[in-house]
Amino acid sequence: MFYRYEIRNNYGKESLYLYLTMNEEVSQELGSNDNTTMENKVKNYMKSRNIDYDGEDVFLVVDGIVVKSLNIKDKDIRIETLDDKSDYVNIKYLVTIRNNGKEKTIPLKDYLIGVMFTNKCYLYPEEVRKALCILYRTYAYYKMEKDSFIDYSDEFMLYKDTSYYKLAFIDNYQNFYDAIISAIDETDCIFITYENNYILPFIHLVNNGYTDEDSNYPYLEKRYSLWDLLSPSYMEIKEFTYNYLEKVFNVRKSSIQELKIIELTSGNRVNKLKLGELVLTGEEFRNRLNLASTDMTILINDKSIKIITRGQGNSLGLSISGSSELAKSGCNYLQILDYYFPKCIIKKYS
Repeated sequence: MFYRYEIRNNYGKESLYLYLTMNEEVSQELGSNDNTTMENKVKNYMKSRNIDYDGEDVFLVVDGIVVKSLNIKDKDIRIETLDDKSDYVNIKYLVTIRNNGKEKTIPLKDYLIGVMFTNKCYLYPEEVRKALCILYRTYAYYKMEKDSFIDYSDEFMLYKDTSYYKLAFIDNYQNFYDAIISAIDETDCIFITYENNYILPFIHLVNNGYTDEDSNYPYLEKRYSLWDLLSPSYMEIKEFTYNYLEKVFNVRKSSIQELKIIELTSGNRVNKLKLGELVLTGEEFRNRLNLASTDMTILINDKSIKIITRGQGNSLGLSISGSSELAKSGCNYLQILDYYFPKCIIKKYS
């Protein structure tokens, strides 16, 4: 089945690549949602060839194209249960929302319903909804302990009252509500930590095949997420005139034509760029032009510039596109969180 193997060092981490040629048998197995058989074949092949590989990531390459990734490490992911804190349950824990100086206090459960509606969690597989709910709950605990309130338009958790969605989704509200409330109830009191501190819920829609890392947040690690490359939202192209860019950045056309990318992240995203004498971070540039991501190719011509972006969001933390594919392959919410936040511990208030 496999005709060749190769162990590569990718960004300081070893990965095993197994090479195949497409045929009917391989096609059926790669299209299956059951990874068990393929994992066993990988392990048997490694044993028969005495392959000295102690890593966890295996990539299957068919006719030169990476088509599937597997994690061959057996890992028992447990929830660490803490001392009794009954006040932290969904219906008892209170969240204060601040909107233009006005505050209202509601149960955590109601807050999570509004957040998960606003962030369209009803669209995703059940295990992904649970993983997202745990991240949102973690942030609610964090913000209430730190600031005693959460802003209505918080950068991590946009919120709208459910009364809005009862009108917006007259025909489908109950179905969406049932999907969301199930995830909230089944993960009650579960949260995620790094070194005994609540983490921030970094979530993005699609990345360029890798999640990114950030030295400010040591629990964010570069992770393969090759499933994202198949997303219909993976690539976007935008074109801008020089007149528009001059107004946005307050620089002359000549400075725009001299645009240079001067620093990349480890995930091949723009970290800094320069327009003449103006230096911007990739995020600043992205936000001013409302670009999908900071993984970009910039094409400059006489009349305009075109920007090709790959991925949507900041590529930090959990990928919704990647986690959806993991869920389809049989992974549960604990495995999804452990994959994208491998340095963190999942906990539950008793």
